[in-house]
Amino acid sequence: MDLRRRFSGFTYVLPALVFIVVIFMIPLTYTVVMSFLRWNLLRPDLGIRAAGFSNYERLFTDSFTLETIGRTFYFVVGSVLLELLVGLSIALALDTEFKGWKIVQSILLVPFMIAPVVVGFVWRFILNNDYGPVIHFLKQIGLSGLTDKPLLSNPSMAMPVLILADAWEFTPFVVLVLLAGLKSIPYEPYEAAFVDGAGSIQRFLYITLPLLRSSMLVAVVIRTLTSLRVFDIVFIMTGGGPGTSTETLAFYGYRIAFQSYNIGFSSAINMLTFGIAIIFTIFYMRVIGGGKNYD
Repeated sequence: MDLRRRFSGFTYVLPALVFIVVIFMIPLTYTVVMSFLRWNLLRPDLGIRAAGFSNYERLFTDSFTLETIGRTFYFVVGSVLLELLVGLSIALALDTEFKGWKIVQSILLVPFMIAPVVVGFVWRFILNNDYGPVIHFLKQIGLSGLTDKPLLSNPSMAMPVLILADAWEFTPFVVLVLLAGLKSIPYEPYEAAFVDGAGSIQRFLYITLPLLRSSMLVAVVIRTLTSLRVFDIVFIMTGGGPGTSTETLAFYGYRIAFQSYNIGFSSAINMLTFGIAIIFTIFYMRVIGGGKNYD
């Protein structure tokens, strides 16, 4: 009877397992295999040959790849940190219901509902040096020095602008996750702290933040994983330029695969991105999760 019950439970899980295998494991396995091969679509006469670890050796010995990793870390850390700080501030402000707060919440969700490609075109428009409203505003307040050269053509400003555009789109997601976490916090600890004479800062540091850890972990992990594979806004807004100043690992992998047609090396780049995502996730679980065991 117990065996039959276990088998019955397995039949409920089987469709999900099949879905995971088809959607996730098969492409991942294919990418892993391709990363150990030498396959250039421009030279079909050479065929597909075993490359061993040469693709991975090139990853960690090529100075350009190391620079791309650094730019990727810059983008991921900058965007996730900005979204977390701004998202937490907005979530705390929306945690107290006021007249029209649902309307405000709906308006805040608008950027998150827009496709990343559209976001890229919108930000290209508003940052245009000839008719962009942002550039016009900077000139009006006396910061015309920033507009001498288009922001997206300035190597020192292009990446911060991409981070700002990405944060504009995905901060609402962080707000939603953190706001749900704030709504789930019981009121009793706050009452006890208020009776003990704790101030608002103390209640935030010793009650809100610790009880909000799990929500912060979810938001930060998901946003890190999506930031690591950012492609749309980079492709639309800068195309990896000026030069290669905004080229991230995801864009680099695309360029190697669809411009140089080196499928093997592109697969190795994708596997490197996957490995970095795992490292980030483990780090967040140890730091934000407080060293808890999530196995």
